[in-house]
Amino acid sequence: MTEKKLHSFAQGQVVELEITDLNHRGEGVGKKNNFTLFVPQTLPGESVRVIISAVRKNFAIAELVSRHKSSPNRVNPPCPYYPDCGGCQIQHLSYEKQLEWKKKRVTETLRRIAGKELTVKPVLGMNEPWRYRNKAQIHIGMAGEQVTAGFYQQQSHQIINILDCLIQHPRNCELINAIRHAALELISDEKTSTTGDPLPVNRADIRTSFTTGKSMVTLIGPARGDNFDLKRYDQSPLKSKLGHMAELINRESKNPPAGISFYQPGKKDGRQITLCGQSYLEEKITPFHYHISPRSFFQVNPAQAEILYEQAAFLSGKPATAYDLYCGTGNFSLYLSRAAEQVIGVDSDSSAIKDARNNAALNKTANIRFINARAEEIPDLLLEGKDPKTVFINPPRQGCSPGLLDAVVRAKTERIVYISCDPATLARDIGRLQESNYAAGTVQPVDMFPHTGHVECVALLVRK
Repeated sequence: MTEKKLHSFAQGQVVELEITDLNHRGEGVGKKNNFTLFVPQTLPGESVRVIISAVRKNFAIAELVSRHKSSPNRVNPPCPYYPDCGGCQIQHLSYEKQLEWKKKRVTETLRRIAGKELTVKPVLGMNEPWRYRNKAQIHIGMAGEQVTAGFYQQQSHQIINILDCLIQHPRNCELINAIRHAALELISDEKTSTTGDPLPVNRADIRTSFTTGKSMVTLIGPARGDNFDLKRYDQSPLKSKLGHMAELINRESKNPPAGISFYQPGKKDGRQITLCGQSYLEEKITPFHYHISPRSFFQVNPAQAEILYEQAAFLSGKPATAYDLYCGTGNFSLYLSRAAEQVIGVDSDSSAIKDARNNAALNKTANIRFINARAEEIPDLLLEGKDPKTVFINPPRQGCSPGLLDAVVRAKTERIVYISCDPATLARDIGRLQESNYAAGTVQPVDMFPHTGHVECVALLVRK
């Protein structure tokens, strides 16, 4: 039986619309004949003409044609790529109003999903919300005979060829251009163009330390499957091609990167080799120093990370045992070590755990133990620690599994400090923990990603 159509809208239709809100992606929201339309780069209070680009069962996506009335909170985006690039979503909204909107979004999401009115503090923003990112993940491709290097266009895999990005460290942008020039020279070199695919990489990760100013580049090749063996790299044509590309990047850079490596994804696990220079980057989040491997997770906004960690550390109390689940390179474990008798960090990424152990030694911290495991696999470990216990959780966007939360509850954890990058999964998990006799206190949002729809939150839950 054919499902009855509930609206009369179609792709290509032009509609006059009043924007009344922003959704979680920072898109303007309007209703026409009680049907919802999402329109990127519009703001509440604006009257617009749009053209519908996609229609779903309960909503449609539209593109802005013209504005009849503009919001007083609208600003001119300084980035020339903003209309097309998918990296930022709300650069057209004044920064003051961005912070207000993020607080509103967190408050309403917690109320709707967790089912309770929680106190949400004003978002802690940046004095200078530009050039804050230490990491760029760029895509590399071909457009005819030209090499493109940049970020994906909104809702597509079309590469926006960029020369500069205003939220990136300037060195990252210099290296994006160096990689583009190196790739172009590589494919035009007759000596290397006969060894297979003209371009041996399709992505690159660039990291720059705000502490030292040095950078690290990781070139990323297409996945080769489980049978591809980098141990044969010395005998493969790939060696000369990648070595030549590393030389070209160094030559094209005003300040060559401290290290260049190559990463080959696989179905189960990737393989990495250092092409030249050092295999780690140094960074500092006061008062601790860190060594970061090319593929290890590290906060992309060091200035705001310090604020985030200070907020979380303040809520941690003085436990006998502190668990840092999803600990990464041990960033917050070091902060916990100042208050707790013992800290146990857990992460499934073996590279990150190796960095975490090195970072504990680097900072001469003796009361931390790191375990390479999935957080969901350690319920017995949670029972072993001395009371009182604090569990610090910083999960990926999908939040925590019910099994992990149950294990934290069974361990009679005194305090749970939860850092979340998604208010919806934070609200869901707070709701689950409230059902298990935990009381949620104040929620503190931190603006880790200005000009985007993302917001980080720190929440404290205390056992009743």
